[in-house]
Amino acid sequence: MSRLLRDIDYLRAIQNDSLSQIIESNQQTKLDVEQSAQSEMISYLIQRYITSQIFTDTKVFDITATYNGKQLVEWTAPTFSASTVYTTGQYVLQGGYIYKSIAGSAAHSFNANEWTQICLDKTLFYVTLPEAEYVNTIAYSAGDTVYYNNILYTCLVPTIGILPTNTQFWSEGSAYTLTATYPDDDTKWTQGDNRNQQIVMYLLDITLYHLHSRINPRNVPDLRKERYDGNNATQNGGAIAWLKRVASGDITADLPQILPQQGMSIRWGNSNGSTIKTSNQLW
Repeated sequence: MSRLLRDIDYLRAIQNDSLSQIIESNQQTKLDVEQSAQSEMISYLIQRYITSQIFTDTKVFDITATYNGKQLVEWTAPTFSASTVYTTGQYVLQGGYIYKSIAGSAAHSFNANEWTQICLDKTLFYVTLPEAEYVNTIAYSAGDTVYYNNILYTCLVPTIGILPTNTQFWSEGSAYTLTATYPDDDTKWTQGDNRNQQIVMYLLDITLYHLHSRINPRNVPDLRKERYDGNNATQNGGAIAWLKRVASGDITADLPQILPQQGMSIRWGNSNGSTIKTSNQLW
């Protein structure tokens, strides 16, 4: 199973010393409980949302790797060495920042004039999409290109509400991938965290509740119980209440939804000026 959370995320909700205490300094315990919490969230979301696109790994950037659209990476670089000769365009880590060589440098101590500061170490970037994502409420014209499930599609005839996988209305292009491009190329990468932050927060809340519960289920701190389910028998608060409302359709989360296969009624003119109408039907 993919891991949505990063270790640094826990600092939003708990101090390192406290976390180390409740996991008894066993990182595997944290990872195991985290995966269970993630599965708990998926059980509420899976009927309406594409959970494989919500709970994704944050990978360490590798220039030799191939990435799909929206893939999130954490960028770091080799530590600067005074005994190394650097060429133009190489990246190093120095003083907590990533630098790029301006014009190469001889083997000597770090000289800031020979480098351009790029970003902090472990800054997050994600792959920028080449086209807008498909939206089932948008009316598309022939020739429009959309991104859907990591594939580019081109609209063949005016349509609305019909998935790009329908070959009567769309032509399938190639899968979009990115390789051999560093994250400071802002034509291909976007700096930032594209994970849903509400999901991150609730996953932390559920994980920390269960980590406390495994130690002593009768002595879970009130804060953790409130953050988990409102600390009452009806579970009308915290992460669980939100997940129940999302699952029931009472609220719609800003998450990738499972789209219906059914088309919507549309009209367009043909070459002789008459109007053709499609009705709602499964394709």
